[in-house]
Amino acid sequence: MSTQTLATRKVSLPSPTVFIALVYALTVGFTELWFAGDIVFTDVDPYANDGPVESMVAIGIIGTAALVLVVALGSWLVRRPERAKAGAVVLATLSIVTMLFFWSGAPGIIGAGAAWQAGLLRGGRPQLGAARVAGIVGLFAAALNVALTVGGLLIELAQ
Repeated sequence: MSTQTLATRKVSLPSPTVFIALVYALTVGFTELWFAGDIVFTDVDPYANDGPVESMVAIGIIGTAALVLVVALGSWLVRRPERAKAGAVVLATLSIVTMLFFWSGAPGIIGAGAAWQAGLLRGGRPQLGAARVAGIVGLFAAALNVALTVGGLLIELAQ
């Protein structure tokens, strides 16, 4: 006879909708507002190579594409625990791979999706094994992406 233990949450995290939206707002939204302020309050050429407009377009496209991917794929995967386990691992892997594009918010958004699939967020069924580890990696990626984005911009402001 086999016994299966259920995973339990020690920390109360927000719902997937709130968490993913928060990560999106702090990475993509905050950065977009930062560059808009750069255009309004400085005399920087907004259309220069790697200027504010070009950065805003790139961040908006990549960050929003990550959001659409997470919501569309996640909504389909989360319905069945077997799919959610695989989804957590796939999304955590994508989150790590996209760390090269941390400035776009993609790693954090995708990492938040991994945490959602792993059941680590409010209302989810906590997964065990690799899926749980993937969810924790996703939470770390989301926190790191937010810290690097917001912290980096605030450090730039202080200079």
